[in-house]
Amino acid sequence: MATLDLDGARLDYHLDGPAAATTVLAFAHGWCSKSAHWSAQAAAFAPTCRIVRWDRRGMGRSIADRPADSPARHADDLAAILDAEGVERAVVAGHAGGGPTAVTFAARHADRTAGLILVDTRVTAAPPDGGPSPWVGYLEKSCARLESEGAPYFERLYRSFFGPRAPESVVADAVVNALATPVGVAVAEMRHMGLDTAGAAAQVRCPVLWVSAQPDDSAEVRERFAGTDLTIGHVVGSGHFVQVEVPDQLNPMIEAFLADKVSMASDAPSASTRAT
Repeated sequence: MATLDLDGARLDYHLDGPAAATTVLAFAHGWCSKSAHWSAQAAAFAPTCRIVRWDRRGMGRSIADRPADSPARHADDLAAILDAEGVERAVVAGHAGGGPTAVTFAARHADRTAGLILVDTRVTAAPPDGGPSPWVGYLEKSCARLESEGAPYFERLYRSFFGPRAPESVVADAVVNALATPVGVAVAEMRHMGLDTAGAAAQVRCPVLWVSAQPDDSAEVRERFAGTDLTIGHVVGSGHFVQVEVPDQLNPMIEAFLADKVSMASDAPSASTRAT
């Protein structure tokens, strides 16, 4: 475990795997979650890869004097952690509410992103008419209930993210961690999921692995990541916490993606030289 003090926050992060590994995987957890929710992936890939997991500011073991103002803040936090550890390029993975962080990192730090893995998340686009979207409306109602109803609503909501096969001990631990998140951070992070991230997705040029537990969302995903080398996978029998509930399905997808699609070469083209 290590920490990094940065812009009013103390970021808690974990390193696994050989320091000399050529492939680096950086994992962004979801809404009010924690880096430990990527433990099954760290265990699977640490024998051959360098693993970076961090608690995003205000969540898990990381603390902050104010919530992050946007996914870009989290993306820059990751860049700072990679700098501190001497990592030039990484494959960046994001689950759920960590998806905007991962997508924004891939757009904002394109020359440092060897690949992008998105697990049961969404890329939000502003409605063409400029009005509020149903998704944003749902998020705002949830924010209002978090503020007015507090822990009882928070717990019911968080439990609903897991499928019926998830062990109660895993669910209970996730709920305890989530409820420790300051309400201001929880509300701010929920609103981040409603921000327009389609623009950032359109800038991504590295290979992308999209894994979903939802009904088929392939058409929308292909539209969002047009022009990328996109791989789409779907898991079965899982709730929203795919990496925790069905690592036996997710990990082979990641392994194949790394083997077939990702190059960690230091001479990979920069953002300025990639074709658009």
